[in-house]
This record gives sequence, structure tokens and C-alpha cells, in this order.
Amino acid sequence: MKILFKSPELKSDVNRDEFFHSLEKIPAYKNIEKMQSHFLLELDNAMGLKTIQQLFSLFDEWSIDKSPLESFVQYVQMESEKLKNTIN
Repeated sequence: MKILFKSPELKSDVNRDEFFHSLEKIPAYKNIEKMQSHFLLELDNAMGLKTIQQLFSLFDEWSIDKSPLESFVQYVQMESEKLKNTIN
């Protein structure tokens, strides 16, 4: 799976390194490619809820527009509902 998103403002090399390190910690991370003012993030197709949660957190932390993640919202809601039903 690939996600194209606008690059955050990376003001220094240290800042840039922190950003890439954060990406690499995502469980389903495979690769990142710079495409002018955007990045193309490649993820393992077997990604799960933890990966999605970390992506939302990372986008929040770096003030990245979350619209490329919108397709995951329904998945998260369905997984949350399954968990509720399992507990009850």
C-alpha cells in the first residue's frame, strides 16, 4: 500500500532525521520516496490498527494534512466496534 502526502516543514537536518526515524518506527513501514513537495510512503499490505494509529499520531505531530488517511477511518471504526462486541 502506498500513501502520498505533503511533506512537513523540515527546518534542519536534525528535524529531517527525526521525521524519517519516526516513519521507520511504524510497524508496516517499507519505504519512503521524496516526490518534489510530497512523500510517497510504502507500507506492508498486512498493516493493522497499530500502524494506522501511529500514522494518525505522526501526521498530528508533524502537522501533516490527514486527508490521505481518511480511508482508514472506517477501518478503525469497524475494528473498534469488533473490540466492543468482543468485550461485551
